[in-house]
Amino acid sequence: MSKTFELTRGQRAAWVAGLLVLVLVSAAVVFGLTNDSLREGQGSPLAREYTTVSDGDPGGSEAAFAEKFGQEGKASTLVLYDKTGKSASDGELYAVATGNLVTHFGTAEIKPVADYADKAMSAYDAVVYIGTDSAATPPEGFLDDVLTLDTPVMWVGENLNAMSGGQGDRAASFREKFGWDPGETQTVSSDLLHSVRYNDRDVARYTDSVETVESPVVGSGDSVEVLASAQCRKDDAPVSCVADDADGAQDVPWTVRSKNLTFVSEIPLDYIDENDVYLIYSDLFYGLLAPDTAPVKQAAVRLEDVGPESDPADLRAMADYLQGAGVPFQVAVMPIHIAKTPDENDWYGLSLLDRPEIVDALKYMQDRGGTLIQHGTTHQFGTSDNPYSGRTGEDYEFYRFGCSATAQQPFEFGECKNTSYIRQIGRVSEDAVEQHKARIEKGRQVMIDAGLGEPEIFETPHYAASPNAYAAMTEVYNARYEQSDYFAGILSGEPSEAGRAYSQHFPYAVHDIYGSKVYPENLGNITEAEQNNHATRDPEFLISRAEAHLAVRESTASFFFHPYLDIDYLKETVEGIRGLGYEFVPVVELK
Repeated sequence: MSKTFELTRGQRAAWVAGLLVLVLVSAAVVFGLTNDSLREGQGSPLAREYTTVSDGDPGGSEAAFAEKFGQEGKASTLVLYDKTGKSASDGELYAVATGNLVTHFGTAEIKPVADYADKAMSAYDAVVYIGTDSAATPPEGFLDDVLTLDTPVMWVGENLNAMSGGQGDRAASFREKFGWDPGETQTVSSDLLHSVRYNDRDVARYTDSVETVESPVVGSGDSVEVLASAQCRKDDAPVSCVADDADGAQDVPWTVRSKNLTFVSEIPLDYIDENDVYLIYSDLFYGLLAPDTAPVKQAAVRLEDVGPESDPADLRAMADYLQGAGVPFQVAVMPIHIAKTPDENDWYGLSLLDRPEIVDALKYMQDRGGTLIQHGTTHQFGTSDNPYSGRTGEDYEFYRFGCSATAQQPFEFGECKNTSYIRQIGRVSEDAVEQHKARIEKGRQVMIDAGLGEPEIFETPHYAASPNAYAAMTEVYNARYEQSDYFAGILSGEPSEAGRAYSQHFPYAVHDIYGSKVYPENLGNITEAEQNNHATRDPEFLISRAEAHLAVRESTASFFFHPYLDIDYLKETVEGIRGLGYEFVPVVELK
């Protein structure tokens, strides 16, 4: 008969120890699955790749861009600017902004007015001269050609009084041809001019852009047509434009046209977010380059910042509403998500390939009229706060930014608050064109590998990048859908500098100096809270911006919307824009 099996004292101790280890391991596993401080993708190859970046100055050369750009085979415009005086860099930026606009109609070629060669304008369909240096005198050959040739000319800002001097009696010739005296103007205080009347529409004007406006003095002769007039008001009541004449006129000519010359009394390119006379300027080019263009009202909407951590239910709800409303839409996709772990001691990285439920939702959106575009690759850069947190969707990707307590230099960079001002700091450390190109292509390939097709449009995160990054985008994509930054030095070949840049939104599609077609987004987005000294923006605000854009012949009302917001905001905005007569179309159909 066998003896009953018994454990020795040592075996019993070992068994108890083993059981304790098993309990501890099991508890660790359960804790790991439930601990909010751990994240899928923590320390992953993606996390390592996009949080490991080189330090220091980016160095290296910057991309060069041609002075001639746009759509070949259509109208050609020569854009001239003053490359002199304290405002030389402004002159270059205004010329680039103007060149971008005229590419809606064909090609632009930009040159300093000092380089103008006699009879050169004969080779173009139109000429735009932007006068920024009041001490400058345009070349005699240019002045003579304005007088004697029939090429349409738009003269913007300073120096038309040069027509009153020089060789011969040029002023008399000017009066004989155009019907008014270029040397006679009326000085009006800018703070009186709150609006400009254009095509039976009152267009808002930002009064702080300049101190005074020199308005042309014209008679009622048929040879001079006042295209736009500035309205003088004080305390919301009409007043005389002349301080010492209470019975004087309560408006002054702002833009006039006679024969082949159009004169704009100020440069309407400052503060274009608040200064709607920029829209008048944009529309004036139709009269110069395409007078037979038929009016249209088109709208577009983009769902913003969709990535691996989006809520698929939100995405499906947005798609269902927009399809049911008959609204084609775009979806800005961030292919890779990088962020700190909750304890902020590590980083994690995920791509769309790790989130099949998001990919399914994106395909659902495509089936319901959505066009996917690539919105950066990670929408952040490295491990730095750029300027907020380093988290995808919050930070800039292609340029460095900081939060300053001061609006103007010297900046006081520090922690971001609602009262902070977001200011450029400089190029990212990996700013070579090939580095940006590889980064963009990596995100694009994620979208392709996820089975979402090949995206054909790019959107720059937070609408900001270096010249090299824009050059890289153009190598990968033929089109962008956004607002964009343009830097002083882009024509002269001088290195770009933080703060010497111009942010431009477009009222219609253009082919910009970076070599890309740009579809317009020009209304902004809805926000529920004040941020960075910007007030909240509700549907009513976006609808009011859409109404302002009716000043442009081919009116475009284009906005973006974050899917995590209340869908009623989206419905109200869409319905309000439609109520103005706009028709929603796919972005690729925007004129």
